[in-house]
Amino acid sequence: MSALSVLAVLAGCKSGSSYGDYETITASDIDEEADLTEIAFDFKIHPLKSDGPLDGIGGVKSWGDVMLARTNDSRKILRFDNYKLTAVLDRLGRGPGEYYFIEDFTYDDVNNCIYIENDSNLVTYDATTLDFKGKQPVNISLQNCLNVGDKMLYFGSYLDEGGFNLRGEVINIPSESMILVDRDERDLKKGVVLYRENYLQRIFMGYPELFFVNPKNYSTCITGFVNRIVTFNDLEKTTDVYRFKLGNDPIPADVEQLFEATELSADGFNDALNTISQNLSSASVMLSNVYNIMVDGETISFRVAYSCPDGAFGAYSEYLYFVRHPEKTKVYKHLRIPGLSRDIDPTGANGNHQIAIIENLGDMAIDESVPMSPLAQQIIDELKKQNDENPVMLEFRFK
Repeated sequence: MSALSVLAVLAGCKSGSSYGDYETITASDIDEEADLTEIAFDFKIHPLKSDGPLDGIGGVKSWGDVMLARTNDSRKILRFDNYKLTAVLDRLGRGPGEYYFIEDFTYDDVNNCIYIENDSNLVTYDATTLDFKGKQPVNISLQNCLNVGDKMLYFGSYLDEGGFNLRGEVINIPSESMILVDRDERDLKKGVVLYRENYLQRIFMGYPELFFVNPKNYSTCITGFVNRIVTFNDLEKTTDVYRFKLGNDPIPADVEQLFEATELSADGFNDALNTISQNLSSASVMLSNVYNIMVDGETISFRVAYSCPDGAFGAYSEYLYFVRHPEKTKVYKHLRIPGLSRDIDPTGANGNHQIAIIENLGDMAIDESVPMSPLAQQIIDELKKQNDENPVMLEFRFK
């Protein structure tokens, strides 16, 4: 679906000088909750198998039959083959062969490697034995990395362009780039720059979330005052398919200018940071990041982490869930399956399916205030079969 065909049919759009048309989402556009069985389809239930209790599972990435999951405490990576735990990578530390944090990671099936990004290094392990293989430097300060087919996708700032360097009385403002390069190429100057932006905007407005990108979902979101869902299917550039803004706050022109600056005076740098911070802290609604971006034919779906200190969006919820079609956008605070007591929170993707982990809470998993839906009953039945109160995984697509 081309960007023009999407943007031409946006309902209630507004125009910004540097953004083109975009949709403004206010409280009246948001439903408190949705019945997932009505707005999604193609449900698949997978019990996660393990000989013992599984650690709490955070974000999940999938490559065919191989899934990698980061634990909730970001200490370990769990490997699943066909939904069975086969290995646990647990090397947090600062010694030889260790990583000192897990912000992002990826899997390379050709070289049979797991890569964990630590600053400008890929800490590398054998994907089967989990033996340490070394640290591979790349020439960017890494924010995200992901293997996509025979390419690697990176986001960060080139090291040779420096950080906030002081040159005389001027401070250089670095840029950050989304780069696609051959799988085994570590000189990222040889890659294709899909997107490039001022580092100040990324510091204050969040990062393009590459965590769930996979070969059936070459898409992400570039966050800002106006947020841009983009695809890069041709592997040469990003193409906007949907633009949206949260709330009616005006876009501050002075902050926009600062986000475009390539250098600032040394005396004015702190003033610039204060100006940006004050404008953002006074906003009634603020988006912090966008996850689970999925462009599935004409359906665009994602979840948004946000803050709303003045209650402009009513009762607080941790996320907003968007389901965008050419003729309308639906936004929900909670996704529910009738009969289950907890919200359904997607934290991963497998091809064009969203992934949600459903914890095994015993009788506490059941909501007796509403009739049990057939899907909830199937999930409860699978949870009862699990050893060590391990969870099940639910995959689905939004209609």
